[in-house]
Amino acid sequence: MKKLIFLGCLSNTKYKDTCANAIKLIKSIDPDYVVLDDAPCCGALAYHIGNDIELKDHVEFVNNWFKIHEISEIVTICAGCYNYLTKYYTLFLGNDFKINVQHLLQFLAKPENLKKLNLQYSGKRLKVSYHDACHLRNAAVPIIEEPRQIINSIDNIELIEMENNKTNSICCGAGGGVYSIFKENSDYNSKLIFDQLNRGKILLTACPFCYTAFKRVKDDNQLKKPVIKFEDFIIKLMEGVDPLIE
Repeated sequence: MKKLIFLGCLSNTKYKDTCANAIKLIKSIDPDYVVLDDAPCCGALAYHIGNDIELKDHVEFVNNWFKIHEISEIVTICAGCYNYLTKYYTLFLGNDFKINVQHLLQFLAKPENLKKLNLQYSGKRLKVSYHDACHLRNAAVPIIEEPRQIINSIDNIELIEMENNKTNSICCGAGGGVYSIFKENSDYNSKLIFDQLNRGKILLTACPFCYTAFKRVKDDNQLKKPVIKFEDFIIKLMEGVDPLIE
């Protein structure tokens, strides 16, 4: 049986460095995890535009791929993949879907894994803010406290909560085709999230869709505060790189 690192289509095509950091991070904790180059798309985006018959066919195809490769556990770095695999694969397949699926945040937040990482920051006390992505807070098994547990475990790092957080967080406007049709609304939402950073010096996200939206708004509006994907932030700390330097 294999443990699989499931990168997701968006990350694997647009954010190669982030994927490399995620792989390095996961394997530093458990070297038994592997990456398979031919991993299929989970089908999350198709859910919004396809019909149930096509979706079920794709879910069965992916599940058969998992069986052929003897996958028993998955850690994914994509919030969309996590949400879809844990919610809709069970819906379509029932007990035939037997894989233990975790998001990277759940994997890192386990006490034994936090102990292995022993994360520290040697610079001046750093204040960071975390954005709760819709795909994570609204998942079948919501991921809300895990990122906070990770951040709060790091010496010299302080979590500054935004006004809208946890189940009340603002949607970034990147998912479900919103940006394609309502670009102005999407950008407005992402800008609102930046405006709530207040004393937070860095905006952390664990969703590649949110990250894409934030980077676009940051660049378009020449905003100063860095936006960092969660695994990139952790690797910077592990390697002694100042996370304030993008």
